[in-house]
Amino acid sequence: MSLTRRDFLQMSGAAVAAHALAPAGASAAETPQRGGVFRIRGEDATTGFDPHLATNHHRIATNLSFTHSRLVKVKAGPSVVPGTLPVEPDLAESWSQPNDRTYVFKLRKGVRWHPKPPVNGRELTADDVKYTYDRFLQLKGNPNRSMLGHVEKIDVLDRYTVKFTLSEPFGWFLDYLANTVMWIVPREAVEQFGDLRRAEACIGTGPWMLDGADSHARDGRLPAEMIREAQREGLDVIDRLPPREGVDGVLHRVGREARAVVTVDVHRVERAFELDVERQIDDVVARGTPYLDE
Repeated sequence: MSLTRRDFLQMSGAAVAAHALAPAGASAAETPQRGGVFRIRGEDATTGFDPHLATNHHRIATNLSFTHSRLVKVKAGPSVVPGTLPVEPDLAESWSQPNDRTYVFKLRKGVRWHPKPPVNGRELTADDVKYTYDRFLQLKGNPNRSMLGHVEKIDVLDRYTVKFTLSEPFGWFLDYLANTVMWIVPREAVEQFGDLRRAEACIGTGPWMLDGADSHARDGRLPAEMIREAQREGLDVIDRLPPREGVDGVLHRVGREARAVVTVDVHRVERAFELDVERQIDDVVARGTPYLDE
């Protein structure tokens, strides 16, 4: 069985146990509506949502990519030459390198933290960048501290400019800043919650704002209210995936044209996906821009 990108996107609800709450009958030609709820299935991180305490950062990198931003990021899209990892601005508008040990970043103006306590939508500044990387280097237990081990000091030159001085030249510095453990975090959240493990402390400048995080029950079933909400939205719901039935069997029973499928037997679906589908799936990249003033 081969799987095209179109087929994968149509059945992604079953394959990764996610469901999209799109209005019934919505089409690409309609004007997009601002707002709404997007639910994803993410792996539980043993260290919570704190990017500076994540020993298994791959488990929360996807979650934080929706809510947080970095100074720079790895460029994605069809224009990228295969095998290359070009770096492009994220929160940084531009940067310069006066010498081989100094990097100066100019921040985008108008970028705001999520409109929720304790930051309440204030503007991001160079002080936030300095605080983030000072914490990254000083926080006891950060398993990724060595990635910025060449940083000697960080200086705020003005509200939108920050300078990094390295102890010696390091050609991978920008690439390391683009890594998915380099999310910018707010001082107020750390001061209020003590660390950033809790979902309430997951506050960033990314295009999505975390409303909550619910763990699945140990029997593998989704909460009843989530199932009822999916049904109210007109989604096809599979409460459990029958033993030894792969994704193709699911689609055969519910119809390949079904808008979405919600499944609660996450691990069996993933295993079926691995066994039944040839490895011909393109990477699906979620992209967005920092939260900006209107």
